[in-house]
Amino acid sequence: MHSLKVGIVNELYMLLYRKKTIVLLCFSALLPIVLALSLHKLQPLMGLVAVSKSFPIEMLGFYTALWIPIFIFLTAADLFPNEVSSRTLKLSLLRPITRFRVFAAKASALLIAIAAILFLLGIVTVICSLALGSEGSFNIVEVVKAYSAAWLSMAAVSALFIFVAQFFNSASGCFAFSILLYIAAKIAPFFTSVVSSFSPVSYTDWHLMWLNSTVSPLKLMTTSVFLLSSCILFFSLGYFIFNRKEV
Repeated sequence: MHSLKVGIVNELYMLLYRKKTIVLLCFSALLPIVLALSLHKLQPLMGLVAVSKSFPIEMLGFYTALWIPIFIFLTAADLFPNEVSSRTLKLSLLRPITRFRVFAAKASALLIAIAAILFLLGIVTVICSLALGSEGSFNIVEVVKAYSAAWLSMAAVSALFIFVAQFFNSASGCFAFSILLYIAAKIAPFFTSVVSSFSPVSYTDWHLMWLNSTVSPLKLMTTSVFLLSSCILFFSLGYFIFNRKEV
């Protein structure tokens, strides 16, 4: 367990040392501020309230549909194919740590990074909503509930694309294929409903279900079980390929 903890800390440091990670984190925090200020300035021209109390939820929908998936594609490509091509992964395996813990540390670092983005987004959007939004009730419990649900859905998407990353030795190729696969998974439900039921990508906006009082607790529970199962399945498949890979 100690070696796993050390491995996670090491992977987090490596993520922070990458300039693209810092840029993505900064952009994640600044985008809601820029958008809120812009909408607030346009309020007199639009004749309506531009920044509402639902601003944190509205921004969460954009982040889970587009921004965080892009971060997942980039980070998964850096953590696995990029380290294979640069031969830095071999150095990790030379340490007194098992392959499973190396793989688990990388996956955990990505999940922690996603949690950090959601935390930054939540704090910034709540502040923007309180400072620039309309008067009215603000339910912080709903915000916490939605962001927690969003983290689980993003964890399932992460597990899927970590699995996909194991088939590549090039970071750029992995990133490009991940984007194409994500777009295809988003379009596929328009042609067949089966895909929407069994694809983690179809649940990027499922946090809205937690805010809908008409959704039954049973449906929320079964969807949660499906996402947890997707995490376990794709994590296991990803590790199976990672463990057999020659580095």
